[in-house]
Amino acid sequence: MHHRELSKSELSELDRDVAELAWRWARRLTGLTPTQAPLGPVDPGIPEGERAAAHLARLYLLARIRDSADNRADADALFAGQAGANYPEIAKALGLT
Repeated sequence: MHHRELSKSELSELDRDVAELAWRWARRLTGLTPTQAPLGPVDPGIPEGERAAAHLARLYLLARIRDSADNRADADALFAGQAGANYPEIAKALGLT
């Protein structure tokens, strides 16, 4: 079984999903409600200090998401190898040349 590459629109959708995941968790950590999500660097509905805290929380969450994704990628590389995938196939899936 082989997988296809993601299209540009699918990559954009994935990026939006990751952004929303980070905002959802950042709202949880900062106590913002879903309607208070700062979606850009300027949001007149949220005081500057709260906006900075929300962006810092999102940055923190994005780093945790990156760590989680790295751990899951390591595990899936191992599982793929155990299932018969070779190093070039694993490297290709990781985007390595």
